[in-house]
Amino acid sequence: MCKQNIYLIDLHTHSVNSDGTYTPKQIAKEAHEKGLKAVALTDHDCVFGLDEFEKAGQEYGVETISGIEFASYYESSISKKTEIHIVGLLIDKNNKVIIDKTKTILEQRIERNKKMTKRLTELGFPMTYEELCALAGHNHCSRTHYAMLMVKKGYVKDKNEAFKKYFAYNMPAYVPRILPTPAECIEMIKNAGGIPVLAHPTLYRMNDEQIESMAKDLRQKGMEGIEVMYSTYNTRQQYMINNIAEKYGYLKSGGSDFHGLNKAGISLGTGKGNLAVPYEFLTKLKERDGKQ
Repeated sequence: MCKQNIYLIDLHTHSVNSDGTYTPKQIAKEAHEKGLKAVALTDHDCVFGLDEFEKAGQEYGVETISGIEFASYYESSISKKTEIHIVGLLIDKNNKVIIDKTKTILEQRIERNKKMTKRLTELGFPMTYEELCALAGHNHCSRTHYAMLMVKKGYVKDKNEAFKKYFAYNMPAYVPRILPTPAECIEMIKNAGGIPVLAHPTLYRMNDEQIESMAKDLRQKGMEGIEVMYSTYNTRQQYMINNIAEKYGYLKSGGSDFHGLNKAGISLGTGKGNLAVPYEFLTKLKERDGKQ
């Protein structure tokens, strides 16, 4: 264990239950080996792995935080409609509202994926939905799994080519998602006893003015946290997001957005080598949540 990391944490990670390559147990084990004091599992639209994650945390002596990450569409007078992500931290993994919503999202995802499979086959890249699920190991597949399958079949040289040519917005294989509003995501997370956190706001193709406007608007809608530390932030971006957090009274969060091999170069806890998320962030989140 690295002594200097004993009070560091990671509040944004993904397992095989969404689009990562590590099991929940492997994430807890890796956190222990990295010397992290706490780690959150925030899989996309699902809570399937949280029981395994919690047990693994007890086994390896790492504090585990139950989380989730929802996608939503955001639109305002100064920014066009764009997909944003909202992380829920310290949620009750057995909350009925969350469980029911994730089931609905899964059903919608399956229908979308079947359409994408058909579209890709029509484009000259034959594949079956069953092949996709076999590769992913489950039936709640993402575009990342499609990209992996296309690489495996030799249709593209790498995942970046697959996204750029076929899966990005308005590309031939892209099928729009049905997404909840930010307000709905915030309400669901709070209903589950959690804290809604705006994830990686610099990734939404917005300028600084649009990011601040969005953060102000979402704060008024009940958003409580924002990721002030993230793997891809440069110094200027981190400074800007930190200022936004302090200006609008946001709780601070941060994480690597670890996906294992599906995000090469991003390590648990340290991101691209630039992360050092302090345990103090989690302490403040718990104080707000009454779990301290």
